[in-house]
Amino acid sequence: MYIIATFNHSLQLEIAITQLEEHGMAKDSILAVPLQRQRYAFHVFDSIHSSDGVSLLGGALAFGTFSMVLGTIYGFLWYWGPIVWGLIFLFCGTSIWLTGSIVYMKSRQAKTIAKEMRSGSNCGDVVLIIRCDRPQIAFVKEILTSSMAQAIGVIEL
Repeated sequence: MYIIATFNHSLQLEIAITQLEEHGMAKDSILAVPLQRQRYAFHVFDSIHSSDGVSLLGGALAFGTFSMVLGTIYGFLWYWGPIVWGLIFLFCGTSIWLTGSIVYMKSRQAKTIAKEMRSGSNCGDVVLIIRCDRPQIAFVKEILTSSMAQAIGVIEL
């Protein structure tokens, strides 16, 4: 039988492994797999099949439309006319918003990475896989729950 548990990468995990070894579990029947956090790059365009939850293009187009209205209004007073100034303001407004959003997202991502590096929380979760017999399941589960396991699963083979 296998018992699978997930932990945060912490001292509680080390204590759980030590307690299991003290209660007679062999080292070759305990497997700890550390998981690394993945960094996701944000995308300007979202598709139907994948979306990162950050819509950069929507805000840029809204600001571009607002800028175009202003360009069209003032275009009646300026030399080239409202259509040309509306298009110029549309392009400039969209570009300004899109550039600002990308710079903001990059700086926020850099701050998050720096914060993780300082705090040492760059490690992800740890999956603990324990091979044991049926009579050992109860005390292994007890040790894992007392050591703050996030989730516990049992596979019977």
